[in-house]
Amino acid sequence: MEITTDKDALRRALSAKIQSHARGRSFRTELEELDSLAPGGAFQGGAVHELLWPRKAATPTSFALLLARAAAKNRGAIAWSDPERELYLPAISAAGIKLEHLILLRSANRNDQLWALAECLRCRGISATVASIEKLNQIEARRLQLAAEHGGGVGIFMRPQRATGGAYAAATRWLIQSTPGGPDKQRWSAQLLHGHGGQVGKVLLLEVDRETRKWRASSPSWTTISLRAPAALADRSPATTPARASA
Repeated sequence: MEITTDKDALRRALSAKIQSHARGRSFRTELEELDSLAPGGAFQGGAVHELLWPRKAATPTSFALLLARAAAKNRGAIAWSDPERELYLPAISAAGIKLEHLILLRSANRNDQLWALAECLRCRGISATVASIEKLNQIEARRLQLAAEHGGGVGIFMRPQRATGGAYAAATRWLIQSTPGGPDKQRWSAQLLHGHGGQVGKVLLLEVDRETRKWRASSPSWTTISLRAPAALADRSPATTPARASA
């Protein structure tokens, strides 16, 4: 495990990763139902993917872990922004991520965080760059997107839904919400809000076994749901209407 605390340390870490890894440009989570929602049946490489969550809900860290682990199968490292030292490393390891392939970014301020994220996205030795980000203006969002295109890895950005009304430059946007689970399972609903060519509006129920850490995806068991995406978030492709998901 490498912990970067300044720009020189980060540059040295990324320089080492460039020499030791090669990656493809897309990945699958191996959850067929989830992958089928994404455009082309896979998560695009060289792009940003945003995970939104409702106000007062928990950050979708588990879903971010699922995507980061899948991206890392392309033999790249994972960079994770953790300025408040909140990441629980035993949980990261239990999720199947090798800690020796993890770079923790601990930036002193927001400007340093955005700089570090862009550097990691540009690095061809990083498969996934993960961060929790509140607001991005159009220039910042575009800069991170271009960095991902250059490096070929993915940006996985967790963002509160209330802070995402402005411009964005993500290939896909997902709404992740916790649902009642149990003593042995955790559950979430996942809805694709944006992704040209994907199954926009469709909802899946995701669950993970607390002991085995195995994931399962299925259609919701409730009879009817109405999760119409707000106009500012929905995929506004020509000649389409907002989708209403139903079981």
